[in-house]
Amino acid sequence: MQATARPIFGRMPGVHTDGSLRWLISLFGDGWSADWWSDCPITGAVEVTGRFVATLGPGRLDDDPVPVRGRVRRVRVVEQRIERTDNSVSAIEGTERFIEFESTPQRFWSTLEPLWDDESFSPTGVLVDLDLDDVPALDSQFVPGALSAEGTDVWVMDRSNPTLLHLDSRSSPPRITEYLLPLTIEPSGSTRRDIHADRSGCWITSPYDVFRCDRADDGTLTVERVSTEGGAGVVDNGRLFILRMPRPVMRIDRRRGLVRVEPDAHPVRMLDQNRRLIPVDDPEAAAALRARRFRVSQARADDTGWRCADGQVTIRTPDGKRTTVDLDRRTCGTVSWVQPDPFADPANADVVERILLPVPRSITE
Repeated sequence: MQATARPIFGRMPGVHTDGSLRWLISLFGDGWSADWWSDCPITGAVEVTGRFVATLGPGRLDDDPVPVRGRVRRVRVVEQRIERTDNSVSAIEGTERFIEFESTPQRFWSTLEPLWDDESFSPTGVLVDLDLDDVPALDSQFVPGALSAEGTDVWVMDRSNPTLLHLDSRSSPPRITEYLLPLTIEPSGSTRRDIHADRSGCWITSPYDVFRCDRADDGTLTVERVSTEGGAGVVDNGRLFILRMPRPVMRIDRRRGLVRVEPDAHPVRMLDQNRRLIPVDDPEAAAALRARRFRVSQARADDTGWRCADGQVTIRTPDGKRTTVDLDRRTCGTVSWVQPDPFADPANADVVERILLPVPRSITE
């Protein structure tokens, strides 16, 4: 099949079982995308032969291929003959047989143990025929990723897109306003933004930066980036604290592979009134703040429980009744973006002085 190849720039190659190098390449075809480990660096138009292997569940890396959608035309369970040894079992290549199903069965992957004692075949996968020219419409473009509440104000952040919802719980169902924020689009596989509600709006934290959102009486949302240093967030007594790594860890670096990452010199810092991050050096206070760190996916407001999970927002009332909130019934709100001027920041005065050229004098002077 024909495709366009685009290298994953900055990603170190992997090593094949035969010892040769493999470079990760993104392939884009007619209605599909995929990752391809190529035995040589390549870019542009290519023709490839192979088979697609679906990634089950959300991706985890920035380099994951773009999600592909289509209409399922056929579902078949793949079975293969099993070969037993003393300590393991393995599937024999070339012995595949297919069984038609109306939908993917719950047991779609196998331990390579036959379903019946008298059978030597075992399910090893599911083969799906996907029509890429007939793509069903999405039920909703909004996928909840984080949730926080204060009083009657509930805030929900999209998992990937820079979309923020405000739910006014004083009405039933809640009145929902959508705000499109001046933030980056993040990979959908891992939630990178947390949200922390307070009386006048909310904080949005991520590993890269911190944003402040204030909601006016007329519904206008003022958005401002208050720090270019990020981390996990905790709000205590109206103050925002940023938490980073307190100890060394091992992580996969896209350029270097598995590496050791040293801890931050000040793993707990407080955002002060001047929008500066001040270290919290008291060990007991820092430990107490770290103990409060958790994924922001549920909250309580006025004896009502709010929960964000499985792509839905649900309400649990005091009588125990659960209701799913229809997030598609929303109106568009107004966003006011406060953009900082780096040249006017006193902290940058010494740098600005070096890079700005003096205004030339008039020749007539």
